[in-house]
Amino acid sequence: MQIINKNIYFLLFVFLSLKISAQSESFSYPVKIPVFLSANFCELRPNHFHGGIDIKTEQRIGVPMYAAMEGFIYRIVVSPGGYGNALYIEHPNGKSTVYGHLDRFRDDIQAYVKEEQYRQKSFAVDLSPDKEQFRIEKEELIAFGGNSGSSGGPHLHFEIRDTPTQDALNPLAFYPDIRDNIPPRIYSVLVYPLSETGHVNFASFPQKYQVAGSGNSFSLAKSPQIEVYGKIGIAVNTNDFYDGSHNPCGIYSAELKVDDNLIFAFTFDRMPFSDTRYMNSHIDYSESVDRGTRIHRMWQLPGNQLKIYRKDLTNGIFDVEDGQNRKVELVLSDLAGNTSTVRFTLKGSFREIRKPEMANSRFFPYDEENFLVTPDLEFFAPKGAFYDDFYFRYDSLPRATTTYSALHQIHNDGTPVHDAVTLRIKTTGLPEHLIGKAFIAKISVNGYRSYSGGKYSDGWFTTETRTLGRYAVVADTIPPVINSLSLKNNALTESNRIRFTISDNLAGIKSYEGTINGEWALFEYDAKNRLLVYRFDPARLTLGKRHQLVLQVTDNAGNIATYEANFWK
Repeated sequence: MQIINKNIYFLLFVFLSLKISAQSESFSYPVKIPVFLSANFCELRPNHFHGGIDIKTEQRIGVPMYAAMEGFIYRIVVSPGGYGNALYIEHPNGKSTVYGHLDRFRDDIQAYVKEEQYRQKSFAVDLSPDKEQFRIEKEELIAFGGNSGSSGGPHLHFEIRDTPTQDALNPLAFYPDIRDNIPPRIYSVLVYPLSETGHVNFASFPQKYQVAGSGNSFSLAKSPQIEVYGKIGIAVNTNDFYDGSHNPCGIYSAELKVDDNLIFAFTFDRMPFSDTRYMNSHIDYSESVDRGTRIHRMWQLPGNQLKIYRKDLTNGIFDVEDGQNRKVELVLSDLAGNTSTVRFTLKGSFREIRKPEMANSRFFPYDEENFLVTPDLEFFAPKGAFYDDFYFRYDSLPRATTTYSALHQIHNDGTPVHDAVTLRIKTTGLPEHLIGKAFIAKISVNGYRSYSGGKYSDGWFTTETRTLGRYAVVADTIPPVINSLSLKNNALTESNRIRFTISDNLAGIKSYEGTINGEWALFEYDAKNRLLVYRFDPARLTLGKRHQLVLQVTDNAGNIATYEANFWK
């Protein structure tokens, strides 16, 4: 009897040990409020895939954040953009977690960060503490949620990464209990003619077809059968949704079937950060630029190096011959297993249609270096700058009254650029006293000018850029604008902080520095709101006296604005 009891106790011990071990190896939620998502993994964003999930914080700042597993903090970042205030924790299971857009860190971490900011005399810092400095237990308080960086509202940006590679992993694979009973929603399908003599509905350019249906079964609203010819590509505009949230999110996987044969598929399980810009080749980039819609391309461009595609299938391009009917089916899925399907038929109808030739164009192969040299412009694109072959067009317009060069139309901004291209632009009529204030600017169709930088040498400005479009040399002689929100007539209007808004009309803010009584002072910079904030720190500022404040803001053209005030605190 004793032996049996001992065996029972032993088995119970093993069972409990395994259960505790399994619990310690699993991730808990980083918040203790109900979990609802406003964005998910690999959602399509400008120039990148979303690297994690966004957890709602009830539209509040200050919601406590907890470590999803035991480990140590190996990186702390404070930035005016991007993830804003962010923590990185390495865990013993080979994974790391990232917590972004935080309002503030817990007190001991915040004190460490502040010391480093004063030591480096910089608000923006990227710190790598010793792994013994901040050992963290599972569900231990680490920070408070916020809206820092480029966040569009209070939430937690949460990532799970593979520690050795730092590849982003799909967090939803680790949280299967997040409720999702809603299949992806399909809005439209685009059909592309990809051969020189091909067409879609007798047009040489893509055609968009709205989708009708309900539940998870869809069809084309007005064209169940489309007349096409030649090599064809398909794209789809779709989103997914989660229970309890109205926010549109991204899909998990997609399949393209032609005549019931699977020819192309992708899945979002992992994304190396080095690959994330290839998002511009996964979508129809020109559709994104022209209409603000990011759609999934269901074929792989030759310069697209993403690893999300099924390698045992085709590149997604297929032929439709004259008189041939081909059944097309798109199957879109989320990680919870919900699927949506849209079906339609392509009817092969031959007609002699050729794409119009582009004037002033030359052929650029994607897998070679490409360049253009004129008396006023030099353009160089390295191998890897583009995702596909195309005909590159260039036009030059006369100098405008507000530019110091000709206006160079370098193809169009609907063609994506992966690796930066080099521009050299010859100046015209640039006075010597303005050389230090001049730079290359991108100029939109409506005349808006944005800073692209550049170095001057022997009458030419040189810069690198990742967008095509209109460029010219301009000058900026106007300093930034500093607007005080907390000081009026040398008197404080706020008791615990001093705030300013700063802005610049053209070149953009490059740097700022604030001093109080001649000593560097920590001004936090919220770039999206153009806001600078200094919080009174009795440990560094002697109170009960009059203080001298000096704030200098410099733009990218070297113009400096200075604000000075005396105040009592």
